[in-house]
Amino acid sequence: MEIQRATCYGRLGLGAEAGSLWTQVLAVVPETARRDRGVYMARQATAAATAQKPDEAVEIARNVATIAVETRSARMRRELTELERAMSPWHDAPVGRDLAAILAPVTERN
Repeated sequence: MEIQRATCYGRLGLGAEAGSLWTQVLAVVPETARRDRGVYMARQATAAATAQKPDEAVEIARNVATIAVETRSARMRRELTELERAMSPWHDAPVGRDLAAILAPVTERN
């Protein structure tokens, strides 16, 4: 239930509320559920960007990018595309360039 609430809050642009719920959800999702954790973390990063916390979003994205490359998850790539959109206000800032570098291995076609 909390996963759906967090997802809905995120899609409604309620970044702070979604971020708080993602923290709760990720506390109970096992590390072994890598694909699900990666998707949820990508949504958490998008929520951070929506809440005007681009540095936090990029830090979360670092972990997600590693999981996305390892698992080759299409779902995770879609969520990271949403993160890129949410981070567009910082596209030309150092944090935006950091995100682009972090996501480059994910967007490369293998």
